[in-house]
Amino acid sequence: MTMVIVRSSFYPRPFAANPSSVMSNHRSKVFRDAIHGLISIDDDRDLLLDLINTPEFQRLRRVRQLGVSSLTYPNAEHTRFAHSLGVLHVAARILNTLRRRYSGDSTIVSRLDGKRRQVKVAALLHDLGHGPFSHAMERVFDSGKAHEERSQRMFTDELSEIPKVLKNRGFTVTEIAETRDLLEYHEVPFLHDIISSSLDADRMDYLLRDSHFTGVKYGSFDLEWVLNSFCLGQEPAPDVGPRPRLCLDRQRGQHAAEQLIMARTYMTMQVYGHGITRLWEAHLLLLFAEATKLASKGDLPKETPRHVADYFQLKGKVDHAQFLLFDEPSLLTAMTLWSVSDSSTKTLKLLSSKFLNRQKMLRFREIEPPYRSPAKISKLRQELTEIIGPEREGWLLDCYDFTAYKAPDEALQNTEPESYWEGIAKNAILLSGGDLNTPAVPIQKSSLLFKSIGSERMPLTRLFYLPEHEAKVCELDNEILREHQ
Repeated sequence: MTMVIVRSSFYPRPFAANPSSVMSNHRSKVFRDAIHGLISIDDDRDLLLDLINTPEFQRLRRVRQLGVSSLTYPNAEHTRFAHSLGVLHVAARILNTLRRRYSGDSTIVSRLDGKRRQVKVAALLHDLGHGPFSHAMERVFDSGKAHEERSQRMFTDELSEIPKVLKNRGFTVTEIAETRDLLEYHEVPFLHDIISSSLDADRMDYLLRDSHFTGVKYGSFDLEWVLNSFCLGQEPAPDVGPRPRLCLDRQRGQHAAEQLIMARTYMTMQVYGHGITRLWEAHLLLLFAEATKLASKGDLPKETPRHVADYFQLKGKVDHAQFLLFDEPSLLTAMTLWSVSDSSTKTLKLLSSKFLNRQKMLRFREIEPPYRSPAKISKLRQELTEIIGPEREGWLLDCYDFTAYKAPDEALQNTEPESYWEGIAKNAILLSGGDLNTPAVPIQKSSLLFKSIGSERMPLTRLFYLPEHEAKVCELDNEILREHQ
């Protein structure tokens, strides 16, 4: 009996290892993200991954997005690393939206394609210069106030890996400079708008991310609709020539922008300016003031990590290599050592221990609204200095002045036109029909919400002080200070 072997088509032949028939298996790099779902890095994959893997970018894993806010909102532990990936994702989506909308305009498409890599790199690296505890650290020394400047220096510092990666991936010296300049200004304004404006990718990511991780739901907004509404329009200022700007579609974008600006307002009032969060920031400032005073005399405990001691001794003016070591774990380690060191001063030891164990030490009082003018605040600060001593030696006057939308008052258009148009160019959200030949319109001209909120200052002013100064604080005018309830 002859056995016949039939090869069924159900069982395919083994794959032939013919190099010419093997398909490319180039996979996107995908990050799972709590806000955007999957962040896929496909275009410019090798360039962006090389940048992500630099020490400068990896350091952002060790800097929390909201500083000390986790002491108020326990889940606010998210980092600048995750936020920066989110900004890259949003910026890439804005670029894609504009390219689809203007696919028939060769000039716009050429600009988008020619500068695509630079916009993505600027979006990814915009926060490299942040110190530990993010914005709280900017208040410690004058040198820390502009984290943007340090971010920009990392594009050219010879000790930085950033310029090395960019050069290896084909960036010229001119292109590196243009990428750095996107963080502050660019000759193609609508590209700069994607990185830094009232509609930038940074703001749209951090509002959603901070809202999610703090659990403050009214900080959210309709990101998908905002992205769907992006278009370009002509710079509205007269006599500036043809300058396309990033805009929202006049027919679809206004209400989405109103939702975004209210989200920013709510998040500022309830999260960024929260009284207890600001209390812990004040606590840190008093602690770091004590550390600085001791460092200037060489009296920090000998256990203090060298780079931490250098930071306080040099008042933040450290070089690139030292800055890379300066993160939240190193500061928390220093505080832990200070809290148990026999050579710590009583103040340094107590402030460190109380912070680490979240034991409230400071008292605070709200400044009544009628007394929040600069002149009255200055007078109050002078009185406090006279009865207690120098600021940050046991007390701190915290002035948090917030404006939800910083576009200039419309009345200035006639009285101070140059100042008005400069403010519009820097801060206004613009509406357009997508026509590059027609001037865009500042949103406050058609939105009652923006018109009312645009010039509304929301000052939050508080006095924080150590308990031993209670009697001296009570000597002040009781009409000014209201005890926190």
